[in-house]
Amino acid sequence: MEKANFNRRDFLKTSFKTIAVGTVALSALDIKKILASEIQEGTGIQKVINLADYPDLGSVGGSAMIGGKTIVIRTGGSKFIALNITCTHKKCDVEYNGSGFECPCHGSTYDGSGKVTNGPAKKNLKSYKTTYNEAENSLTINM
Repeated sequence: MEKANFNRRDFLKTSFKTIAVGTVALSALDIKKILASEIQEGTGIQKVINLADYPDLGSVGGSAMIGGKTIVIRTGGSKFIALNITCTHKKCDVEYNGSGFECPCHGSTYDGSGKVTNGPAKKNLKSYKTTYNEAENSLTINM
């Protein structure tokens, strides 16, 4: 068996290349994880509500809490938004004031669609896709 001639310079070059490749690979995994957390994927659960059970949703601008942490706001004749009311900063429940949201814990504010308008929160409120069925007067919320 022949002994390989591997000098210090070759060893250092190989070591640095290995470290660089490993660092880039780990960074790519972290970036993928960060980007994935920004995408608000649903749980696959659909909640269907009869709008007759929520009279405040009968007119544009009306809102109603659906379950413990979801608010639905009627933004147009057949348009609705559904948002999770958990502040993205420290997980306190935000309060809806008719035009936007405010966190009572640290003062973060969000507009009526859940977008951050003032920190310390950096992420928007979690939103859910809604589908209005005029014939049945119902709203499907994809949680």
